[in-house]
Parts: sequence; C-alpha cells; structure tokens
Amino acid sequence: MNKIFNPQDAAEWLNHGKILIHPTEGVWGIGCDAFNQSAVEKVNILKQRDPSKSFILLAPSTQKALQYLQPLSEQQIEFVSNNWPGHTTIIHGSTDKVPNYLKALDNTIAMRVSNHQPIINLLSIFNNLMVSTSANISNLPTPKKLEDIAEIFADPDVAFYYFENGKSKKPSSIIDLNSMEYIRE
Repeated sequence: MNKIFNPQDAAEWLNHGKILIHPTEGVWGIGCDAFNQSAVEKVNILKQRDPSKSFILLAPSTQKALQYLQPLSEQQIEFVSNNWPGHTTIIHGSTDKVPNYLKALDNTIAMRVSNHQPIINLLSIFNNLMVSTSANISNLPTPKKLEDIAEIFADPDVAFYYFENGKSKKPSSIIDLNSMEYIRE
C-alpha cells in the first residue's frame, strides 16, 4: 500500500480522486474529496457500507465549515466556538453548496473541524471538505494495527497518510445542533 508522509502529497492524492487512510483524534479513518462522487462511492464499496448512510465531513476551518451549513443561532454559534476545532461532530442543515449524495434525507450534514495536527496540516493544503468514516468494514470493529487496515483496504487507489492517531480512545461525539442533543457521546 502507498504511504504518504507529508500533507502536500496527501492533498494531491485526494485531488486525484484517490482514497486516504488517515489518522484522527482517536481511530483510523478512511476518506476522500467530498466533492468527488466517484471517490465517495468507492469508499462505500471498500467499506461494504450502505450508500444511504451519511458521512462525517472534515473541514479545514470553522469559517470554511460554516459556508456549508444553514445559519446558526447565537446558542449554536457559541457551542461551535467552544467545541471547534475539536473532537466534536455537529449535525445541522446544509446549504445548496453541498451535493445531495452527501446529505441525509432531512437535508442535514455531519461536520467537524479537527484539532488533530496531521489533519489540520492536510486540510490547510487541501482546503476543501473531506469525507471521513472509520477505517473498517461496516458494522465490524475498527482495526488498531495498520497492517490489518492495509489488508482490508488493499487497493491501488488507497494510501496511508502516515501519522499517529490522537489520544482519544473513541470516535468523536456527535450532537444535533437543532435539538442540542448528543447522538453519540
């Protein structure tokens, strides 16, 4: 499997419609350019994932993320300001800038601005939204060892963005910004 050791090469890989195994705050993720529909479909195929299931979108900054979200209330803005960058994913209504294949049936998207330095470095160069989901076969545990992930996702269009995961032991928390209720803590 290809190994990529710098954010510039990883951003170019994504720009070419390729798939990236990447570190997150806690578990290994698999992702691609969110605006490349065939790459998004390939992630679903590789993961054996239901295509109707929504992805988390990683944004390079809060400012960039807000361009794809419906306007926020004062309370929602305060919550986002206190939690981004961070290990919190929000669900909120999307704008027309988001393709339908990334939206849930209720027109919402799940978005996060990461505080994990390798992702910050990658997205600052890529400067676009990246689809991200756990690097596993759907409904199976996410492997901890890179060798196991490499075996599962052995494909010429998949590469490792070769940096360590953060210290979190679990995936990001997810909150619905409209109800302010946690879906996953």
